[in-house]
Amino acid sequence: MKMKYKIFLILVLLNFLYIPQSICNNPYGNYSPSVVIQQVKFDPNNTETWVYNTGIFNQDLRTSNTPGFQWPRGSGKFAVFTSGLTLAAYINGQYHTAAGSYKGEYAPGYVTNQSGVPVVVTNNSFKIYKVNRTDNWINNPDWANWGLMVPYGAPFIDYNHNNVYEPTIDTPGIRGAAQTIFVCLTDGFPEEHKIGEGFGGGTAPMFAEVHMTAWGFDIPGLEDAQFIKWDIINRNIFAWNSTYFGMFYDPDLGCPDDDYIGFDTVGKLGICYNADNDDAGCNYGYGLNPPAFGVKWLKCYPNSLDLNSFVPLLMSNQPGSCGYVIPYQLLRGFKNDGSWWLNPTITQGSRKTKFVFSGDIESGAGWDESDGIINNCGGDTTGTLVPLQMGDRRFVMAAGGDNFTLAPNQSKTVMIAQLIARGSSNLNSVTKLKQLSNHIQVLCDSGFIIGVNNISSAVPNTFVLYQNYPNPFNPVTKIKFEIPLSRGVSEGRGVPVKLVVYDILGREITVLVNEKFKPGNYEVEWNADKYASGIYFYSLITEGFSETKKMILVK
Repeated sequence: MKMKYKIFLILVLLNFLYIPQSICNNPYGNYSPSVVIQQVKFDPNNTETWVYNTGIFNQDLRTSNTPGFQWPRGSGKFAVFTSGLTLAAYINGQYHTAAGSYKGEYAPGYVTNQSGVPVVVTNNSFKIYKVNRTDNWINNPDWANWGLMVPYGAPFIDYNHNNVYEPTIDTPGIRGAAQTIFVCLTDGFPEEHKIGEGFGGGTAPMFAEVHMTAWGFDIPGLEDAQFIKWDIINRNIFAWNSTYFGMFYDPDLGCPDDDYIGFDTVGKLGICYNADNDDAGCNYGYGLNPPAFGVKWLKCYPNSLDLNSFVPLLMSNQPGSCGYVIPYQLLRGFKNDGSWWLNPTITQGSRKTKFVFSGDIESGAGWDESDGIINNCGGDTTGTLVPLQMGDRRFVMAAGGDNFTLAPNQSKTVMIAQLIARGSSNLNSVTKLKQLSNHIQVLCDSGFIIGVNNISSAVPNTFVLYQNYPNPFNPVTKIKFEIPLSRGVSEGRGVPVKLVVYDILGREITVLVNEKFKPGNYEVEWNADKYASGIYFYSLITEGFSETKKMILVK
């Protein structure tokens, strides 16, 4: 790994603008002594990585040149070297960034307005908080102090749906998650903006306030995925114009020198996979039939941004790079000099695209890395086709636009899933990855409600509770219900719904559902294995609607 980054350093110095932390002998050396770097392990399931209070993740700074995303957990095999969130915009005509790739320009804290001037504030309460599902206020100080971060966006399970965090009633974290991490960050500290950040950096602050939540589930089918959400608020007194929100990724899928990347347009899934099916030659290698790693862009909430581009980051010595690395151009979905990417497999019509290598990797249909790239620069829409050798890859996924403005105190959400899958070959691993991506999309569409299936997104006209089936049953039955469009749903909050089971005496014996639902058709399963035969009742209770039906358990 070290030799790789010595070579990379030479290329970076030629680029002037691209100096990643991973090549420095002391990865902490350029930080202000006022900011103490906090590194927290995030290991909710079969995956394991690191999260920092500087805006980066998937890197391990305990030693130099060490990747951070490990899979399977504890295996010593790694899939990603580093990642981060980068924001860019023009503010009063001047270019600003809040960069995250190898170091990160963020620090824990928030932004307040004092007499018309944005002022950054931090104290010991602003740190990375981590809670496990099995924690409580006695065994985990982060659990006990979670309420300090709720005003800054820390999620909690609101059992009585009153939108108020009550420590004796509510629970920190994401419902159903094995582990949740939260941190409130800002780029408002000028000393944290450094040209050597990696992917950009070194401008004046944007005064962004970023609420980052990461979580993962340990239930079957989701053990190899992590979820990360950033709620991004413009706390400047000026608007952000021509704004872009980007994810920078430096994947190293085992050995980094034999990778390809690609993009699945249907699943909005950035993919890193092994080019030759034999990931050998380094300590981190996966050997034969290596896995594929993916970054899935999610739009699960009304305020979420949609994906605009997926492009590789090419150094200036690589064909088709069009010069030094210009992060803003890559965030816009262009080459370094602003030229379009051209799809070499299209012979009729426009070849211009902002989604590079968007063909079907498994079948070879469409454009993948084996087809090469068109070496066009200077705005030209023609050029020679040049082959690409497998090797170390980096890519950028971004949202926003030249006409996108974020006014003061407005917010937007960026959300991704990190996922990994292994099949019977390098290409079959991509197939498995897409299948996991599809499963995650269903979960996203349901509002991340675990244990409830969203069987249709059609919008009903009224609330409906159906008779359970089968009925009588032994011991498993299913209950369907429908949620119409209502004020709460239209405003993006969702409708609070409870589905409760009672015994023959009217005593509540279990709560099957206590969530906020988007409009749709849902189904939940009840396993009554531990209950005696007899008559039971179930009730759907929500805003302005309540209905009860009878069911019979026969053993």
